[in-house]
Amino acid sequence: MTKIRDNYRTVIDGYNLIFQCGLEGKRRDSLALEKARQRAVQTISKWLGQQRLHTAIVFDASRLPIKEDHKVSEQDGLTIIYAVDFEDADSMIEEIIRTHSNPKQLVVVSSDHRLHKAALRRKSTPIDSDVWYDQLEEVFESNSGDVSRSTNLAQSDSEKDIPAQLDNVDWAKEFGIDEGSW
Repeated sequence: MTKIRDNYRTVIDGYNLIFQCGLEGKRRDSLALEKARQRAVQTISKWLGQQRLHTAIVFDASRLPIKEDHKVSEQDGLTIIYAVDFEDADSMIEEIIRTHSNPKQLVVVSSDHRLHKAALRRKSTPIDSDVWYDQLEEVFESNSGDVSRSTNLAQSDSEKDIPAQLDNVDWAKEFGIDEGSW
């Protein structure tokens, strides 16, 4: 069975996010799905900044996809997990929630209400995939400022490293989540 780390702050239901946010593209084959996974990983990694180091994306998989050698790998700072040892990604995410040593610090990104219930039982924070993705994009874009500034060679180091600024964002507040409302 895959060794599940305990230091994730965000766990994402990968295919749920891809399909809920329309990242799958028009084609319906394994190459299109591979491209959708790559697009999602690259985008989320860029938008999360340093928080990506504490983020896992879990994908359903009865076997490893072509070109993948490991069930757990790192890409662009994100942990990518293929749930080959579980019935599905949801089952693996439930196990991560169940065994997390600090579940109150965990955000579970999925529109699957089975996972929302599992998260709430452990006082983790569930959020729908499309809501999380849209708000993450909004935060990233609002912190990036005017696109024309990116061509300015005189930018300060802090302006160049916008993703690192996202580390200080209070995600529960950004997503409008009130811990007392559970």
